[in-house]
Amino acid sequence: MEPIALDAKLRVKPIYPVYSVTDRLFRIGAQRGITVDIDDPHGQMRALVDLLGGDRTIAAVLEQMRQRFPQLTDADMLEAIRQLAGRGLLEGAEPTPYETDPSLTRYLGNVNYFSHYATIAESRAAAQEKLRESKVVLFGLGGGGSYALPLLVAAGFGEIVAVDYDRVELSNLNRQLMYAEQDVGQFKADVAQRRMRQANSTVAVSTITKKIESARDVADIVGGADIAICAIDEPPFVAQRRVNAGCVSQGVPYVCGGSFVSRGRVFSVHPGESGCLDCLHIYYAGKDPLFASQLSAILDQDTGDVTIAFAPHIATVASFMVAEAVRMTTGHSPALSVGRQLELEYETGSWEHLWEWPRYGDECPTCGTGDPGDMFSMYEDVTASLRAATAGR
Repeated sequence: MEPIALDAKLRVKPIYPVYSVTDRLFRIGAQRGITVDIDDPHGQMRALVDLLGGDRTIAAVLEQMRQRFPQLTDADMLEAIRQLAGRGLLEGAEPTPYETDPSLTRYLGNVNYFSHYATIAESRAAAQEKLRESKVVLFGLGGGGSYALPLLVAAGFGEIVAVDYDRVELSNLNRQLMYAEQDVGQFKADVAQRRMRQANSTVAVSTITKKIESARDVADIVGGADIAICAIDEPPFVAQRRVNAGCVSQGVPYVCGGSFVSRGRVFSVHPGESGCLDCLHIYYAGKDPLFASQLSAILDQDTGDVTIAFAPHIATVASFMVAEAVRMTTGHSPALSVGRQLELEYETGSWEHLWEWPRYGDECPTCGTGDPGDMFSMYEDVTASLRAATAGR
């Protein structure tokens, strides 16, 4: 840890309450996994903590502590401050724009949340600033996307591009709460842009009314983005492969998720670092000799227009996807689903780690140098589109 600067103003993070439990025991924090118990028979630590309110320099704190406890040395007190900082309990007290700029106070709750992860060496607003400098592309404004977009706007991504080609239908309204009855018949992209611009004027929200029909379509849109979210699922399997190939070609990380009958699933890809979606297919094929034939049979199956969509479940998965996108963008906390499939069991509310797969650089036709082969070409060979997208870089 860096030395404690005597001219610094530090404070116990306001998100953690400080309170006495017994005559000699006090606590900082009130959440399992965060709360710190401090046995303080002489009252020295509590006095130090009370002085760390951010309104005086460390030099002034030491001076007042010496007056009250002359037996303590500066080295003793600085070590105690280092221990508090090392446990993530302290932060710099300098005000950030989110406390002083009226147009940014809307993000103060976010900043307070991110402060849990900040150290005294960085601003508690660093993660929020990173979001405001970042661009996210959202594919799909249906069930998952219509929940994800307001969350991205509330998070404060600086630029958001949302892509969808569909119109609002009455049958959407059991779970797509961004739309209302008067919006039926309008393009979802138009309604979404209007609503989100009204919701947050500090975010540049734009929409594209377009059907994604190739990996090149994806590559043309995500170029220059910091993160993407795939919330489209039509045509099944093929749509996700297009997003995967387009994002890989541009080096843009993405989060993908969806909801099924009684389970939801999320995974993320960080090109060049994790395996991509086609690497996952190679992994599946290695574990299950029937995978390719099963996939072929599913693709040949006419599923009709049956929609299985329960709003609370879709909202849960979409919220997790956005949280992952924020983690991958800011790095405030490790992402949970990069190169890993997570599945939510709706009936029990439990998340399960399904698979973690490697990158197959010599075998994968999308993020490596492999040949597409029958397994990939049978449900659209995106390799040609990928190469076309990559050629212009």
